[in-house]
Parts: sequence; C-alpha cells; structure tokens
Amino acid sequence: LRAKNAVSHFSPNSALYSPDVKLDKGLYCCGDWVDRTGHASWSTEKSVVTARQAANALSADFRLANSQCDVIPAAKDTPQLTALRKSAKLLRTLLPLETLPPSPWVFAKQFLSRHV
Repeated sequence: LRAKNAVSHFSPNSALYSPDVKLDKGLYCCGDWVDRTGHASWSTEKSVVTARQAANALSADFRLANSQCDVIPAAKDTPQLTALRKSAKLLRTLLPLETLPPSPWVFAKQFLSRHV
C-alpha cells in the first residue's frame, strides 16, 4: 500500500510500538513501519530488509529450501555519527523539551527559512 506524498515520521522509542515481521504462522508483514529487529535501516531500505526477513520467516515456517533471503547486517556507526548521537542526547538533557524541534528536518527547514 502506498499513499501519494506520504512520509513516515518516527520519534524516539516509536519502534517499541512497531509490529514484528512475523505476526503468526502464515501471517507476515513488512514495510518501513515494521520492527526490523535491530537492523539500522530506514525508509525504502527498511522496507526491503523487513520483506526479506518476512520471506525468511515464511521459508522457515513452511520448510522451504533455498529461499536465499539473507539480510546483510547494517554497517556500524561511524565515529562522526556516534559523536553526533551523543551530542544530540546531551542537548536533549540540557534544553527543555519544548524548545527542541520535533526532528532535524524540521529544524533545518526552520533555520533555512529564516536565513534565506
């Protein structure tokens, strides 16, 4: 299912409410809103990862051989990304929540609209 001009919006800890790839034997789901079981991917990549994970679960449940739906593990965070994550976490502890933008994209849009 795809909605025109639709964008997924995630917030901290929103993955806690995401369903697993396997809901029950014979019932599987995939997409960027599905829990990817620790795989650090988003959007289209996450949809592909969860589709492959669902195919693996289906293959295991129905004893299908040679499904070849392995998922390549995501790369580890770079030192720069690790530093950025730590900085963002520190910033969230220092500033009142209501002063922070809801996402980096909202911040960039607000910042650029004031400086263009």
